[in-house]
Amino acid sequence: MSKNIVVIEDDVDILDMIQYILADEGYNVIGYDKLESLEKIIEQQPAVILLDNRLASGYGDSLCLSLKSSDETKQIPVIIVSASAGLEQIARNCKADAFLAKPFDLDDLVKMVKHYAGLQLSS
Repeated sequence: MSKNIVVIEDDVDILDMIQYILADEGYNVIGYDKLESLEKIIEQQPAVILLDNRLASGYGDSLCLSLKSSDETKQIPVIIVSASAGLEQIARNCKADAFLAKPFDLDDLVKMVKHYAGLQLSS
């Protein structure tokens, strides 16, 4: 059974590219082009969440902080993917597990997802 990866990215070209690359790696990728509720994300049972910080519908760091503050979702790895200035500090402040600055190398994205999805095996 393939693992679910949730991607929240408002740039549809980037969203499509990430979905294609991760699906090619065998993941089931659920993409959203705007912020979604915690309930909707939890329903997907994600192994990893890739979250853009600057979205037309709000900021991903607030969703990340909500995820990391909930006992039900704090174990789900969240990777902030953004071109925001000060990305490392943003990721630290919202308790993200990792960050990836745009533009990013596709191999780095795949390695990071594999790493964090792999950690879910032992949880």
